[in-house]
Amino acid sequence: MGYSTIFEGIVFIEGDDNMAKKVMHINCDLSKTFGAQLKNLNDVKANLATQAKQHNCNCVVNFSYGQKSKWSFMFDNIGFCGQGFAAILSNDYYNTLVDKIKNRDIQ
Repeated sequence: MGYSTIFEGIVFIEGDDNMAKKVMHINCDLSKTFGAQLKNLNDVKANLATQAKQHNCNCVVNFSYGQKSKWSFMFDNIGFCGQGFAAILSNDYYNTLVDKIKNRDIQ
C-alpha cells in the first residue's frame, strides 16, 4: 500500500491496496478549466472525491497527480490533473486506515 491521505471523507492511496474493490477508473484534468493556473492539488482531490462518492465509493486507489501544460494562442496555462480508481473499502478497514492516517498526521 502506498502513501495515504483523507480528503472530504475519501481515502486517497498512492498505490494499490488488496482490500480495495475497484469500481471504475476516474480522472480529472483541470488544465481545461478557466483559471487553471490558480487550481491546486486540493481541487483535484475535490473533483475525484465527488466522482468517487457518486459511485458510492469511499476510496481512490492508484491515485496519481501532476501538472499538465496547455498552450493557446493568447497564453500558456499549466493546470493540475489526477486519476485513480474509485474503490470500496469495508467499513472496518476504512476506519482502521482513517485512524492510522490521523495518528500519523498528529505525530
